[in-house]
Amino acid sequence: MSRTLVYIACSAGGTVDVLSLDTETGALEPFGRTDGVDDVSALALDPDAPALYAVCNADQPGPKVPPRVVALSLDPRTGEAKAGPVREVPATTCYIALTPDRLELFGASYHEGTLLRVPIPTSDGPVRTYAAGANTHCAVVSPDGRFVYAASLGDDRISWFDVAIDPASPAGTADDGAIAPSGHVATQQGSGPRHLRFSADGSRAYVLHELSGDVAVYERDAATGELALLQRVSAVDGMALEPGPVRSASTPDPGAGVVWCADLRLTPDGKFLMASERSTSSVARFAVRGEGLLEFLGHTRTEAQPRGMAIDPSGRYLLVCGERSDHVSSYRIGVDGSLTSASRAATAVGPLWIETWAPA
Repeated sequence: MSRTLVYIACSAGGTVDVLSLDTETGALEPFGRTDGVDDVSALALDPDAPALYAVCNADQPGPKVPPRVVALSLDPRTGEAKAGPVREVPATTCYIALTPDRLELFGASYHEGTLLRVPIPTSDGPVRTYAAGANTHCAVVSPDGRFVYAASLGDDRISWFDVAIDPASPAGTADDGAIAPSGHVATQQGSGPRHLRFSADGSRAYVLHELSGDVAVYERDAATGELALLQRVSAVDGMALEPGPVRSASTPDPGAGVVWCADLRLTPDGKFLMASERSTSSVARFAVRGEGLLEFLGHTRTEAQPRGMAIDPSGRYLLVCGERSDHVSSYRIGVDGSLTSASRAATAVGPLWIETWAPA
């Protein structure tokens, strides 16, 4: 059996669940669980270490625990994830990504509206703050490692920062001491950019908007990091949804009739793009055509409130976890971009994020 290891951050359960995915049949088999990661909200995989970094916000009832990153060592033989060193971070974080040297993490703080650069728990150094904008929701490093991109859902803009910029340089800081962007692009007002993915060569950036349901395609200048809009297409066409609001702890739940998009994934071969929508518990499917432009293919119903998705390294399967179903499903990706249900497995409560790893 050829297998891929699957790691799922289950926020309300306070666990990272470990499953195996049979890459021939798509069968999912749970076989492990790492406890003690309360309110784990995001994961970042370093397959070379091998390690998994879990950011935990500890918003559960009980004694207040500062937000922190937990380093989990991975056993390439068994797939076991073992919790190890911990580093506190200065703000709650909803997204993390490794820097090119794999010694630091970029973290997006939705509530603080900043991008954080934090040394991994086994490395030393200061925490740096970047002025990314209100409700920052992702931190994605370009394939060439030169720039990190942040989506500000509340300010309707996408900013990029030079990864190598000297934070001590006055030219590189904003008035509050945070590192200023190298540039930014505005999105449609009220659209709420949330997640970003790059084509393998970094020439195209795809951005999913939580509040409008649009997916935007940008051309990227590798030298400057600049983004230029090429296309905007809807992931919620025909679903009778109204534009959604910016959500926060003080925002009442607007109900099921509004757009509430979540994750965005691109197949390794760059042929298909998938976007999850939580109000309708569905996945929108797109084909990537000439010049990297998108063609809408259709919707597939999936787990209840699908916040997290992943595509396994083979590119054969899409994995989707349901925040309200406490399950994960695998779907075979057809040559036409169709999704066929292959397997389903239970998880701990509140699955949010999926990482996949195929050990050598």
